[in-house]
Amino acid sequence: CAKGVLVTVCVGALQPSGAQGPMVVSLDGFEKYQREEAWTWEHMALTRARLVYGSAKARAAISKIISEVLGVKRESQMLLKDAIKMRGDMAAHKPPKSDLDIKLLPGGLVDLEFAIHIKQLISNSAFDPHLGRAIEALAKRGLIPPDMAAAHMLMTRLLVTLRLVAPDLAQPDPATCAIIARACGTDDWSGLLEELTATRQKVSLLWAEIKGE
Repeated sequence: CAKGVLVTVCVGALQPSGAQGPMVVSLDGFEKYQREEAWTWEHMALTRARLVYGSAKARAAISKIISEVLGVKRESQMLLKDAIKMRGDMAAHKPPKSDLDIKLLPGGLVDLEFAIHIKQLISNSAFDPHLGRAIEALAKRGLIPPDMAAAHMLMTRLLVTLRLVAPDLAQPDPATCAIIARACGTDDWSGLLEELTATRQKVSLLWAEIKGE
């Protein structure tokens, strides 16, 4: 609450000032933190910020802050260094649970999200909390391959379907495999696995190019 306005902002599971910080901050406090203290990964998450509640005045104020923070020109090499380290730390401390963990597998959703957010921050463009629309905007600007939209759709469908029918990420039984394949728009399980392999290769290539490898 600040100056008589209140707004609720969804930025993933982020908590300003860290786990020991306050759950609620003033607009001034939020702006100061984002401008002076936030880490690269927090600005990556800020690209997904969504205003979920607040007066028109509050929403306008917070939108302005977010837009200005994301629009700051950044040193691309430092940004890349931070992102590469963060992704490496994630891979070391939170490895994939199985060959179906499309979120954490190399070339999976996390790699795609890292690639998209780094492209957004370096180019200062395509800021949209909806990742699919952000991907389409970057592709239209020629900043990423156009097939990343299909990659995002396929992996997102698989992630959601697995959480419903195979949340343990173990090898599903044949009937469940058929359900998953249909939900992901493929004819059968083997076809789905082949498409996923090709998709992950494309995402891995994009992430490698961004890293300069």
